[in-house]
Amino acid sequence: MVSSRSLSLLTVLALAAAVGACGFQHSTSTLAPSSTSTTGAAAPAGTPAAGGASNSPSIVGVWTSSVSATLPAASTCGNFQYQIASQTANTIAGTFTAVCGNGLTVSASVNGQLNGTSVSVTMDGSGSMPGIPNCTFKVTANGTIEDNGNTLNLPYSGTTCLGPVHGTEVLHKPQPASAPPAPPTDPTPVPQPAPTPSGPSDGLDLHSAVVTGGSPADVANWPITTQITGMDFGGGGLRIDFSKKDGPGRWPDVVPPGWDGPIQYTVWMVENIGGRWYTSGGVEYWYGLDRQGGPPWEYGYNWYYSAPVWGPLANRQPGNGEQVGFFVTAGDQRVKDAHIVAERSNVVVLPFPGGGGYFTFANGRTLRLR
Repeated sequence: MVSSRSLSLLTVLALAAAVGACGFQHSTSTLAPSSTSTTGAAAPAGTPAAGGASNSPSIVGVWTSSVSATLPAASTCGNFQYQIASQTANTIAGTFTAVCGNGLTVSASVNGQLNGTSVSVTMDGSGSMPGIPNCTFKVTANGTIEDNGNTLNLPYSGTTCLGPVHGTEVLHKPQPASAPPAPPTDPTPVPQPAPTPSGPSDGLDLHSAVVTGGSPADVANWPITTQITGMDFGGGGLRIDFSKKDGPGRWPDVVPPGWDGPIQYTVWMVENIGGRWYTSGGVEYWYGLDRQGGPPWEYGYNWYYSAPVWGPLANRQPGNGEQVGFFVTAGDQRVKDAHIVAERSNVVVLPFPGGGGYFTFANGRTLRLR
C-alpha cells in the first residue's frame, strides 16, 4: 500500500490533537502503517554484518510522537510524524511532518544513517503558516532505536525561517492490538442488529452512527449523488466502483492544505460495536488510483489504528461475516474535511469478507458476491 506520493496528516493532527497514519500515501506523510519489509532480507537486530558492523532492526513504517495541542516554547516542534519508506543496511529515507512554534506546519524529506540502534537523520523541507506561504526548514537529529524496534528517541536541533528550534521527541510505531487471525475455512456470519435505512438507497441509518476521528459529523446529511456498484476486496487493497468515480461528471479533486497532491474521494467503514454504529473516513484515493487500504484481514490496524483519534474503531478487526457498512465521500475526510462538493454515496451493508471477495450492488442491495 505504499506509493512515492504520500499523504500528510499534519494539518488535522494539530486541530484534532491526535496522532497521525498506512499505506495510504499521496503527499508528505501517511496515515496508516506501511509494510515493514526492507530491501532484501533483513537480519535480526545485532547480527554482525560485513566489515564487523551490526545490522539495525527494520524500522520501515510510520512513527508518530504524542500529540500536543500547544508546544512548551516557540523554539520547539511537536506532533512529529515520520514515514520511513525505505531502508538498507546503513541508510534510511522517507518523509516527515511536524508543527513548530507559532503554528508553523512543516514537511520535509528525510535521509539518514543507521549504525546498529543509532540513527542520524537530516530533515530538509519547508513550512507554512498564515502570512508566510513558504518557510525553509532544516533539522538534524541523532537518535536511538529502543523497545525492540518500536520506540525512536530523537533529540533534534535546527533552524526555520522563524529562528532556531531544538528539543527531544519520542516516537512510536502504531501497534496492532493482536495479530489478525487467519480467515476460517467455513465462516459463520456474526449476528448483527438489523440496519435501518437513512435514505432511499442506504443500507443503514447513517444518522444513528457516531462519527469519530475528526471526519465531518454531519456526513449523514450530505446528499447522496452517486451509487456504489461494485467492491473488490483483495490482498492488494480495496477497489470500489461508483458512478461519480470517472467520466465528465466525476467528483472533483481537492488538494488539502499542506499537501503535494490532490485527493478525489474517501472510503468510510461503518461498524457496529456494542450495539452502536461507529464510522470514520478510512482511506483516501486520488484520481486514477485503483486500489488502496491493504488486505481486508488487516483493516483493523491499517485503517483506524490510534485510540486517541478513532476511539472504539481503533485496532478493531471486523469478524468474518460480520455486517459492515461502506460508503464514499467527495474529497478528503480522513481525520479532516477538505472538499469542493459535500456529496456522498449510498451506504452498502455486506458480510465482511475477511479473506477477500467481490460484491456488486444495485440501489444499495447486494446482487452478487464472489
